[in-house]
Amino acid sequence: MKCARHPNVDTELSCTRCGTPICPDCMVAGAVGFLCRKCASLGQSPLYQVRPERFVLALVAGVGAGTLAGFILQFINFFIFFVAPIIGGLLGEVILRATGRKRGLKVEILTGVSVVAGAALSLAFTGFGVLYHPISLTFFLVAVALVTAAAIGKIRYL
Repeated sequence: MKCARHPNVDTELSCTRCGTPICPDCMVAGAVGFLCRKCASLGQSPLYQVRPERFVLALVAGVGAGTLAGFILQFINFFIFFVAPIIGGLLGEVILRATGRKRGLKVEILTGVSVVAGAALSLAFTGFGVLYHPISLTFFLVAVALVTAAAIGKIRYL
């Protein structure tokens, strides 16, 4: 078999994605096997490509779940340090399922925005009562930060 880019070079290698014959000069190491330069430069893995309708679904699900989490966080003062990471993990899982288990920077940004937007909506629905008490507001803001970090961590690492 001859290399597709170098017709005078014999090779036994082929691209794991498209099957094009490649020589050692043309091959690019992939996650599993070797790729031709064309397949290696196609962009990101399908793991990071979220369809637009899934992205919108994840945004709606994230804001809804973030709003529910915001209601819970407004009433759990001291225990937020124990509960917030669990809630963040659950929110991350909701968004992962809504996107079809896709990951990447866009999904991480979506997660952070939806958690913060949901927390803001929960404040609006309860009449901003937390804003009048500095200690409660501090606990709430710390809880939102912990939930956001845990949700993004779920998307990024698990």
